[in-house]
Amino acid sequence: MLQIVVGALSITLSIVVLSLLAIVPGATVLGLILFLSIVFLILGIERLAIGVSTASLRKTRVINIVLGLVIVGLSIFLLQFPILTSASLVILAAVALLISGVARIIHGISREIPKSYKAATIGVGALSIVISLAIIANPIKLGLVLLVIILTITLLIAGIEMIYLGARGIRKE
Repeated sequence: MLQIVVGALSITLSIVVLSLLAIVPGATVLGLILFLSIVFLILGIERLAIGVSTASLRKTRVINIVLGLVIVGLSIFLLQFPILTSASLVILAAVALLISGVARIIHGISREIPKSYKAATIGVGALSIVISLAIIANPIKLGLVLLVIILTITLLIAGIEMIYLGARGIRKE
């Protein structure tokens, strides 16, 4: 039952975010960044609390404290500079996509593979390069919006999966 409820909440949240993205894209992206920053802050505090608790082992205590401090620091930085940080991460992801696109084209050209697979590999590589260059050229308007759309669609799919598993009585491990 809990899976169905959480799945329905995920689907509802994803539909609301996609709707708001169409109406007020800037505010939606900024709101999502701030929301994720607050989630990171809570997770960091949780890691610190686990590390400080007497129930944790010495080895995991140090790891949890260090991880908690890093996550809290990251979340505070995100809260202070949400657009700069997110634009930097989007550009970094776009560069990774560009490198992946080049690698796909090289793979498609250099390998003895079936023509249909070769054409698909080269096509996906070219599409990756075009998208990455467009994102690098305009990381705030295109990159952040694309990131929000991808995250929202992922949330939608996860919600559908949770409802399906909950309705079938299957536990997600």
